[in-house]
Amino acid sequence: MYRYRSAFLFAALVLVSLLGLVGLTWANYRFSAQNPGGNDFLARWMGARKWLMEGISPYDERVSLATQEMIYGHPADISQGEDISHFVYPLTSMVFFGPFGLLDYLPARALWMTVLELSLAGLAILSLRLVRWPLSPPRVAVLILFSVLWYHGARTIIVGQFAGIEALLIVGALLLIQKEQDGFAGFLLALTTAKPQMGYLVIIFVLIWAYSCRRTNLIWGFFGSLLGIFLVSLFFIPNWPLQMIWQLMEYPGYTDRIGSLISILAGLIPGLSRQLNIILNIFFWGYLIVEWVLAWGKDQRWFTWTALMTLVLTNFLVLRTATTNYVMMLPAVFMVFKMLEYRWPKVGQVIVWAIVALLAVGLWALFFDTVQGNLEQPAMYLPLPLFCLLGLWWVRWWSIRPSLMPIEDLAKP
Repeated sequence: MYRYRSAFLFAALVLVSLLGLVGLTWANYRFSAQNPGGNDFLARWMGARKWLMEGISPYDERVSLATQEMIYGHPADISQGEDISHFVYPLTSMVFFGPFGLLDYLPARALWMTVLELSLAGLAILSLRLVRWPLSPPRVAVLILFSVLWYHGARTIIVGQFAGIEALLIVGALLLIQKEQDGFAGFLLALTTAKPQMGYLVIIFVLIWAYSCRRTNLIWGFFGSLLGIFLVSLFFIPNWPLQMIWQLMEYPGYTDRIGSLISILAGLIPGLSRQLNIILNIFFWGYLIVEWVLAWGKDQRWFTWTALMTLVLTNFLVLRTATTNYVMMLPAVFMVFKMLEYRWPKVGQVIVWAIVALLAVGLWALFFDTVQGNLEQPAMYLPLPLFCLLGLWWVRWWSIRPSLMPIEDLAKP
């Protein structure tokens, strides 16, 4: 009888989950029909669509032109700030975009939004496990909702940015490393090369640390998976890397409206912006390398903190950042929250939920106060990275020293 009851409950749970996904996708479809957009996804969908249905390379000018026609109704005018919407992703990303290219745009966008929503929810769950922050189910549910609805999460969904999936892959790989499932972790890291500007620094750090700790399965798992994916992609379009490079050469010319996070910081003092840009680049690169050296051969706690700092500094050190990429800093936010509660159990909880409310509401308020047309302003790029940077510096001492952590926390896997 117990076995039948368990089977019935499992079947009911699966049915409810499927109905929930159908309802969510239908809501996304209605949103997409009433609110044209999702331009980040549109360029990638068009590349997949033209390639799979017409045999045209996703890097072909005809693909970019078709995307521009869908967005603007005419070829993009760069002088007016219109995006020429190149595909500009590695062909290996078709693992993710390809299936959606088989669908018309509206249902494809609706399903893509559902995937991103699930990815951000999964990102919150994996981030909590990565930083080993045990919470009650209601608190976990609130943080899941926060991860989907806060500015950086919601914007990722609305514009259809791959960053939500990329962040999930990165954090999933870090969690698998923590659990010593190195082969699978290497495979997930190889998949993150679909959006290399988000994951390239953490990949370098992971490989250096793996070598220092003799975790050779992690190294071989990454390179073996990457080689396999790359060779398969060459089978379909042998010269796609060259085609992508040509697109990348045009990329900064029409997207560099904001620039890097460091250039934004340097621009706060216009008269010295060029010199400050150089100084800040030297400082952040030098600091990151020092942290990597200090993590050489260290244990999982030191590795996790340094990996999260690497994710935060990635947003400082890329040539051009995007606020959608900031979702990968969610585990850093949670680590700061966890340590606040560890240091001050009662007051810390109040502080944590106050910060959650501030991030949930304050970032949206800042956006609406500063937005010009539909364009973000530099002010949107500063709050979260600076919070995470200062927060990780503050928690570093407690995070990397196991002997100072609670015994019950040390016992957690």
